Amino acid sequence: MKKFYLLLSFLFSASLFSQQLYWYDVILEVNGEDTIEFEKAVDSYYSSVDFPADVTMTFSAIPLKGQGYEETHILSFVSPSSESLANLRASLTGEAWENYVSVVRPYVDGFRASAGNALLVYKPDEFYGIGQVWGFKVKSKDVPAFANTFTKLMETFDSPGFVGLAQVTHGISDGENILIYGTYPDLNSAFTFGPKNDDEAKAFAEFFEVTAEISDFTQSWTRVKIQDYN
Repeated sequence: MKKFYLLLSFLFSASLFSQQLYWYDVILEVNGEDTIEFEKAVDSYYSSVDFPADVTMTFSAIPLKGQGYEETHILSFVSPSSESLANLRASLTGEAWENYVSVVRPYVDGFRASAGNALLVYKPDEFYGIGQVWGFKVKSKDVPAFANTFTKLMETFDSPGFVGLAQVTHGISDGENILIYGTYPDLNSAFTFGPKNDDEAKAFAEFFEVTAEISDFTQSWTRVKIQDYN
C-alpha cells in the first residue's frame, strides 16, 4: 500500500470519483554548481523525518523541460489522508528544520508550491523512475469532459508505464490546472513515446481533437527520481 501511495504524486480527483488522494509539491530552482550539496542536504534532512504511515515523499531532479521553465528539483508529498498530509507539513518546524532551511537557502534561486487531489490511474504497479508531466488549462465546467476524454484514450492506448490524471487546486500557475503524468522504464521508452498502431493513433487524434476545444496545452517537463522517503 505504501508503494501505491508513492505512485500517485501529480494525479487527479473530484467529488464524482470514489477515492480521494492528496498531494503537495515543492518545486525549486537550484544553482547548477550547488546541485550536489543541495541534494545531500535534502537527503540528510528527510532521511531523519518520521513520516506518518500513509505519507510518502519523492525527491526528483527535472533534467528535461521547455524554454522558460527554470525549476530543477521537486519534492512530492502524497497521502490518501488530507489530515495526515497537513499534519506532516505542520510538523516541519523546530531547530532541525531551521538548520535544514539555513543550509539549502543559499543554493536555491527560487521555489513555488502547489497541491491538489488525485484519481484516474493506470498501471499503478509499473511506476518507474522517469516521469513526464503534460500541463493544461481547462475551465472548471470542462474538467469532467476532459477526464472522460482521457479515460477513452486510455481504453485503447497501452502506455509503457504508470499514467495518471491530476487536478491542481492550490498554487495554480497562469491558469494551468490539469496535469497528465506518465512514467517510463528507461530513457529509450521516453524518447519513443506515442501511438504504436493505427488504433492508438486514432485514439490520440480523437483525444487531441476534443481537448483542443476545451483546453490549452501549456507545457511538458520530465523528472527523474533521486530518492523515496517514508
